[in-house]
Amino acid sequence: MSSHRTHTRVAGAPDYDNPQFWDTRFATGQDVGEWLNSGEALVEAVLSDLEHRSGFDEQTPRVLHLGPGVSKLGPKLRDACVQRQWKGRGIVNVDFSAEAVRLGQDAEYQIPPDQAMAWHRADLLSWDDVSSVSRFAPFDVIIDKSTSDAIDTSDTQYFTVTDDMSRLCPTIKEILSRKPSIAPSPVEVLALHLVPLSRKETTWIVLSYSSLRFDNRPFLERYWSLRSRIPLKAPPGPVSSSAYTPETFHWLYILDRK
Repeated sequence: MSSHRTHTRVAGAPDYDNPQFWDTRFATGQDVGEWLNSGEALVEAVLSDLEHRSGFDEQTPRVLHLGPGVSKLGPKLRDACVQRQWKGRGIVNVDFSAEAVRLGQDAEYQIPPDQAMAWHRADLLSWDDVSSVSRFAPFDVIIDKSTSDAIDTSDTQYFTVTDDMSRLCPTIKEILSRKPSIAPSPVEVLALHLVPLSRKETTWIVLSYSSLRFDNRPFLERYWSLRSRIPLKAPPGPVSSSAYTPETFHWLYILDRK
């Protein structure tokens, strides 16, 4: 990247923005795959969105799944699409862990070609990587199960008009045509990278542990509007039956491409 990053790490915090961290977890079976919860609400939201669209080319909805890891969310969505006579081959899984992509691809070898999901390795904060997914675009729906949460632990990126423009996202270049430099948050960089992969009314559906994940994000708000923020009661953790624990919530966000 021609941009540079700066980040103050919290001592002892997991390296969620390091692909080797995830490679190790996935290769050693340390990660069970289901962050926050099983993601049923996400599947329901995606299906509801797709069902309200006018139709798909060759009965193939285009869905971009960000940071799937070893989650079962993708297969669940594909199975639900098959039940509706849709083809699963339009689902594209993108993860920056090579091990997650290898495991995902291995699982798809047993699936008929018209239902097999695609897998690609990409750092979602690198336009060099994300641009390789452009051939599958534009997507109808983008699905994100806590990937934005992990990305928001990444370094801040700085972009200036002196950067190598050939390696920058078109959306970022457009902003730099009006400003000499910008420092979007990591989630905003993700949002800007998703613009060329989407079209007007593409839906970005996110499950997050944060009630503030998309607040005060001016660069994101240029291209995405927040339709809804829905609280979902979080699954209970392992606690003593005699202990009082307050209710906690996860948040289902639905954003629309402007």
